[in-house]
Amino acid sequence: MRFVLCLCSALILSMQVTAQESAPLDSKVNAIVDRMNGNDLHTREAAFNDMMALVHEGPKQTTEPDHAADLARFFKEHPEQADRTKLGLIQLLKADNADFQGENTPPGTYTGGDMEHYAEVVHVVSSLKDERAIPVLVNAMATGGMAQQSIFQYGDKALAPVLEQLKSPDPLVQASALRMSFALLAKRGDPAARAQIRELILSYVKAPSGASRRIAVQEIGCLDDRQNFVPLLQEIAKTDPQKLSNKPALDGGDADGFYPVRYDARRVLRDIQNKEGCRP
Repeated sequence: MRFVLCLCSALILSMQVTAQESAPLDSKVNAIVDRMNGNDLHTREAAFNDMMALVHEGPKQTTEPDHAADLARFFKEHPEQADRTKLGLIQLLKADNADFQGENTPPGTYTGGDMEHYAEVVHVVSSLKDERAIPVLVNAMATGGMAQQSIFQYGDKALAPVLEQLKSPDPLVQASALRMSFALLAKRGDPAARAQIRELILSYVKAPSGASRRIAVQEIGCLDDRQNFVPLLQEIAKTDPQKLSNKPALDGGDADGFYPVRYDARRVLRDIQNKEGCRP
């Protein structure tokens, strides 16, 4: 009986110690998440740094921090903090997207440090591998790198929000969405996906944005039936209007300057003629 009482006392004491240890962590995480969700960018930056310092606590780092590994360890050691932390980081990227990708943001608004912060937040949220992050990663897609890799890994689950970004008035966002749409549809690879790729090509070879036209033309080179697009490519190679000033023609195809979409069309035509494979 005495042994049982001692064991119960030890268990109660252990639970009390655990509760005392977790309470400060609860308060700390809550306070950091609240600051990460604020309106001021620099307040969010400082809060994000505090959150990552908390996540990376432990053995001294001998190399660059491994966000994915340290987050996984933190969530394993503190499962009660996992969801709160993940959602806080996702909301942080949502707020950062609004600041850094806002249409009315004047050039030079943000410092190099601000841009580094944004890139690191994209990296961290990508490493969460949480489907709830798909919308904010899609909105960060134009940053390239980690955001695009992560979106590609989500496959069909990311396709609808990526296609929605094709409506963006921002040429860079639209071009990024078009390239990612082609990649996701090609990954799926069924007849419906292949038909949708052709529909997108025909829609965007005449798009107002030269960047989107280039991507659509380049995608023709990856089609199984690309030979059927030769007349369209020949037309584009002669008539596309985009001209870059102060840059000479690269292949001698245009005498009065460099027309990038025409150049791509001629390159795809050469690949078809020479039976060259699809270029990444």
